[in-house]
Amino acid sequence: MAYVKTAIALCAASVALIKLLDDQWLGHVGWVLLPIALITLLIGIADYHRVKKSINEEKKDGGL
Repeated sequence: MAYVKTAIALCAASVALIKLLDDQWLGHVGWVLLPIALITLLIGIADYHRVKKSINEEKKDGGL
């Protein structure tokens, strides 16, 4: 869940830098943040599935 919140925050910051500020340098920073937000989201999804699989395997083993 933390990955998703971080990705949303990065995306919001990116949009704010691109749309709300007229500084060209900050606009470039905003465009760099967009793929970072996507990568963060993908890492979070992969981590979620890894942990879910681990929990399900532990349930099958009886917690041993």
